[in-house]
Amino acid sequence: MFRSVSTESSGSGINPSTAARLQRLPTPPRSPGLVPLGRQLTLIEPPMTKGVRFLILDCPTDSTLPFYLGELKRNNVTDVVRCCEPTYRAETLQSEGITVHDWPFRDGAVPPTNIIKNWLQLEDEEAPAPPTIAVHCVAGLGRAPILVAIAMIELGMANLDTVEFIRRRRRGCFNSNQIQYIDGYKRGKILKHSLGTGNGSGSGGVGGGSGSATSGLKSGLSKMFRLKA
Repeated sequence: MFRSVSTESSGSGINPSTAARLQRLPTPPRSPGLVPLGRQLTLIEPPMTKGVRFLILDCPTDSTLPFYLGELKRNNVTDVVRCCEPTYRAETLQSEGITVHDWPFRDGAVPPTNIIKNWLQLEDEEAPAPPTIAVHCVAGLGRAPILVAIAMIELGMANLDTVEFIRRRRRGCFNSNQIQYIDGYKRGKILKHSLGTGNGSGSGGVGGGSGSATSGLKSGLSKMFRLKA
């Protein structure tokens, strides 16, 4: 089965300095094409952490879930974040000890503040091996990778370096609107606001949101990503 994937010009609506920088980055395919539906997984290992990893994937279905479950277990996935409408039964993953968080937002858009708060406060329990956080939308090219980019900015990577890092591993990620948002994202602004107001506890979907505003940055983001000293 195949689906048509449309792309946007990377420079459209972006300030000149950002557009110039993007000329040196890996770019999406220049024209729409046909992409196989399913089984597209990309492991992202941020260089600034001791072991946490992200697994970006397209959306499983009930029929393809056994394959994805095998990959999730092989990569020691502890949590799955769904950025789109459900296409499979979360109970299948939950029965294997994997928590599912339903945090959907509009296709092609940037995540709203409450979802960013939930994402950054996602806490990982101690595990015998480095944890992996899986995240998916429909194609795994927009909503899922932008959350990974935001996390990497919070961990200290330069904004547009996250675009380059992810695109080198998963070609075709991000539209112009998402790149513009990444370029202007302010490290610490959303997370600190959440912690200060006490409104950061996650919500929504099957798994809800893990983490608490009162847990603090060290026991939240730093615990999740096992930041290097």
